[in-house]
Amino acid sequence: MDSDRVNRESLVHHLRDALPLSARPRPALLAFLRARGAIGRGAPRLVVVDIFDAGGTQGLMCRFEIAGEIDAPSFVAPLTQVALDRRHPLAQRLAERRRHTPRTGPA
Repeated sequence: MDSDRVNRESLVHHLRDALPLSARPRPALLAFLRARGAIGRGAPRLVVVDIFDAGGTQGLMCRFEIAGEIDAPSFVAPLTQVALDRRHPLAQRLAERRRHTPRTGPA
């Protein structure tokens, strides 16, 4: 079995155990949410409610809600587009994984 896959599954398991997680949107996700009228001018706090492995080039994905919004829809985005609270131990593990995972896509 591929060790990267095992590490990824372990990370997903640990992240799911810690749900819900507090996060904030990274710039691209912030722009996406503003363009769709889901948020105003401020940068909202997000609540990650699910994490899953989409496989292939998609990688780890998350389902999140905008904190404080009643009856607001949930959204799905790559986990790389949300910044977890830095103080959370899993955020540090995720950051370490990002540093050691080769980037894909246009340069």
